[in-house]
Amino acid sequence: MANLILGRIKASIGNIGKLKGHVGEAKGRAQEDLREREAAEKSPRSIILTKNEVQGEWDASRVLMTTMGGKTRPITTSDLAQFRHNMKLAQRNFNGDGITARQVIDLSASRPMPGFTPETDLDRAKKQITMAVPASAMNGQIRFITNAGPDSDVNRHHVTVRFNAFSEAANRLMSSKVRDSKTPKQVANWLRKQKLAFDCDCGRHRYWFRYISTIGNFNAGRKEMGFPKIRNPNLKGVACKHVLRIMAEVESSGNVLNFLAKHMEKLHASADNTAKHTARQAEIDKQKASATRIKTSQQRAAERTKAREKKAIHDAAKKVKRIVRKPVATRKIEAALASGQLSASDLAVLRKFNMTDKQIAAKLGGS
Repeated sequence: MANLILGRIKASIGNIGKLKGHVGEAKGRAQEDLREREAAEKSPRSIILTKNEVQGEWDASRVLMTTMGGKTRPITTSDLAQFRHNMKLAQRNFNGDGITARQVIDLSASRPMPGFTPETDLDRAKKQITMAVPASAMNGQIRFITNAGPDSDVNRHHVTVRFNAFSEAANRLMSSKVRDSKTPKQVANWLRKQKLAFDCDCGRHRYWFRYISTIGNFNAGRKEMGFPKIRNPNLKGVACKHVLRIMAEVESSGNVLNFLAKHMEKLHASADNTAKHTARQAEIDKQKASATRIKTSQQRAAERTKAREKKAIHDAAKKVKRIVRKPVATRKIEAALASGQLSASDLAVLRKFNMTDKQIAAKLGGS
């Protein structure tokens, strides 16, 4: 119980712990996940709905449950047809060769997974996941670490991102000069905008979204062919809060760009187009619990429109000629001319004697 409370406290302040041992920890969690999945599938009481069963090979004597329609009930053959329909709808969003960081954010906003509260995975990513760092890289596969949410029994999660265009990035580097210092960063910036695949060790990804990433072909972990009939039968959403935080960092963070650039530099200098790179603890410690703002494309467009409107108002204001207010003495003289108190000829005489407007106005006041 004490460890659980401590984990929640650490998670709430965005702590991710020490970098040392992160690879072993991530592999250990992946192996445990695989063992649990294989045991569940081999169990005589398995409740996993397989690919073949979704496609119609259904044993009516096997009673499995679904939450389709909003309540838990036995699956019917009509449900299987609906599952297949939901699969087709989900796959329309993907073209089979990965997904971009921008698409992950936008799809999460446009088709969120309903929950017990109005908050979406995107909302929780913004509020709860305050730190995300690239820890190590090997040939275009990057291991990231994020803090966990406030209700987690661990203080960090591991997210793997595989950049699908890494080979093309290597080819781009090959065509540049060995001592060219700009190209690695330019290629890194290009690479992070391309298609990728991802995996997270959290339960949300494992049980809600891994099936979607598998059928969409943007899964960087073990494949999941068991249909999420209880947790996500409508195949809504696309990524957990940890992945969403990572996607924002991949797309816009200077820290991630610098890490990728160093990875590209090592690739640039290698003789066999392979590269490894690991962040140093000192680099991680400098990255405090602050994160890139997560914005959808719609929000970005609205901000651009607002900025354009503000600039247009500013530019228009600069073009308007300022009304120059005349000095008080000059206004008094003009009023005197208009009222007949002073004639133009008298004014000309006064000015011949080099009298200033202030002196003339004073004389008018005394007359």
